[in-house]
Amino acid sequence: MNFKISFTALVILTTFNATAYEQYSVFQDNMDINTVLSNVERLTQVRKNVAGNISVAGTYRYDHNGRVTQRDYADSRFDYVYNSDGLLITASALMKHGVINSYVRHTKINFISEYTYNDQGKVIRENKQVFNGLTSSLDSVPISTYRIKYIYDERGMLIKRTQITKSGDDLGNLEFHYTYHNDGKLRKIQEIKKIRPREKSTLLFQYHNNGEIKKATQTIFGKGTKTIEMEYIDDGSLIYGVYYADPVKEWKVDMDFFGLSFYPIKKLTQTVEDQVTYYKYLYKNNDGDLLPDSLTLELTLPTGVIYDLNYIMENK
Repeated sequence: MNFKISFTALVILTTFNATAYEQYSVFQDNMDINTVLSNVERLTQVRKNVAGNISVAGTYRYDHNGRVTQRDYADSRFDYVYNSDGLLITASALMKHGVINSYVRHTKINFISEYTYNDQGKVIRENKQVFNGLTSSLDSVPISTYRIKYIYDERGMLIKRTQITKSGDDLGNLEFHYTYHNDGKLRKIQEIKKIRPREKSTLLFQYHNNGEIKKATQTIFGKGTKTIEMEYIDDGSLIYGVYYADPVKEWKVDMDFFGLSFYPIKKLTQTVEDQVTYYKYLYKNNDGDLLPDSLTLELTLPTGVIYDLNYIMENK
């Protein structure tokens, strides 16, 4: 799993002429946005400070309703388009080339996805184009195209997603199955590659009382098991701006927990076999508002070596 240990795991906010709205992302969650003091501010920029050398890690742009329209990182750029109902209809990602000053890779592919919805506002179909990894433009001819179908049960819960190759590499034929706890929270994701032999990978969830993920257990075919345990700051004094920076929040086995989280992450523990890595987040607010101005990430490796990673937030 590709865990974004710092660049996306930040709190930074700015005020827009926006109001809170429930259906923010293509994939839904169980969070109550009214449990924080404010939910109309948005993340705008993150800068990293390495031995006094400051560089921009990420810049975020929004429309007048507070919907993210662009995420621009050192390694890639994401763009988003919405319809008149505020639903995401197009998402795209393009990797950058040359010398990349970024530990994190926010995408492994160049793509364009187009979404179609039913009368209840739930996505029912996604048409995805994947482009050559070395391309500098999404205006080129795709190397693969896929049709993805979303299937719901009688309660309106997503239970299955099928990805069928329309052109290009048929290794992209996949099935995703979703099951839930009794309270409606996502319990399990199973990803099945429709090739021989059929490869199966899973992700299991446990939750805190506030609805945030407490523990995730990931089993990747041929790669063993990994667990992630998380603690959060949930006293209402901080708003997790990254929650509004991803309008898709795709449910998949290699899920991005930082982009999915609603409250700021306080501590994350990653265990792979007997190797344990700790991530501890310290947020600082220098001006007394709800907008943290800096973050120190204390990273403790399995060897016991500790690193402090420092980030600055640009607020408007």
